[in-house]
Amino acid sequence: MVLGATKLSALTSFADEGLELREYYAAACGHCQALAPAWKEAMQTYSGPVTFRQIECNDKDWSPVPENEELCKDVHAFPTIKLFKDGKEVTDYQGDRSANDLVNFAKQHENLLQQSMPAGALCALPPPLASRRRHGSIAAFL
Repeated sequence: MVLGATKLSALTSFADEGLELREYYAAACGHCQALAPAWKEAMQTYSGPVTFRQIECNDKDWSPVPENEELCKDVHAFPTIKLFKDGKEVTDYQGDRSANDLVNFAKQHENLLQQSMPAGALCALPPPLASRRRHGSIAAFL
């Protein structure tokens, strides 16, 4: 099976921000091996903000891969595909295992990046107009 990550990201580092579609696999798994060409094609075809990653949970002898044990602790079947945003799981992928469907899934979830407003942006807003009139000045509001 071919490992890979778009945007030339290191296999041992994972996105703490942004969107990431992760495939958890076992090297000995026939379903995982069947998915590999479609996954590779989707990685090469897709050009949006979602990073595609593969994480080997079990090797060719079905032994756990020690460096990935923490990442794979909640994975019980292979292949398992999950979408993460800012390092937190968003959803499981339940679609067909074709490159086109994987790319479409990534495109459908690109809007998750625009849905969050930084917390600091809320603090920069002035108080509502009614509050300013009632208190006379911004200093009184604080």
